[in-house]
Formats: sequence, C-alpha cells, structure tokens
Amino acid sequence: MLAKGIHNDITEVECLKNAVQALKSRCNMLEKTVRDLQSVCETHQKSLETFWQHIINLHAHQGMLDSNYQGEEFEVMPMVP
Repeated sequence: MLAKGIHNDITEVECLKNAVQALKSRCNMLEKTVRDLQSVCETHQKSLETFWQHIINLHAHQGMLDSNYQGEEFEVMPMVP
C-alpha cells in the first residue's frame, strides 16, 4: 500500500514538472510573439512618419500648404501616435 502511494506521488510530481515546462515554453513563445509585433509596429511607425513627411513636402512644393498664420511661420510637426 505504501509503495502504491509513493508511485502516485512520483507520477504526480512528474506531471507537474511537465505542466510547468509546457507553461514555460508557452511563455517563451508568447514573449517572442510580443517582440515580433513590437518590431512590426516600429517599422510601420517609421513608414508612417516617412509618408507624412513626403505628403507635407509635396503639399508645400505644390503651394497647397501654408504654414504662416498672422505673419508668423509655423513648423509642421509629425503626427504623434
């Protein structure tokens, strides 16, 4: 009877070790996914800033953008997320 209880305890401990290892693996995968998504977001943000600057330059070049107000010149600032 005692041997059977010890065997069950060992099996239970092994199951818990496997569960912990599976959770660690899952966390590592999720952390990598977060890093990948952050990288993609940063890339998109840089692209948006570049496009914004191109649009501003095109409008200024075509005379469609007037950054003067009551005789004072203002700088067009990039969009803030």
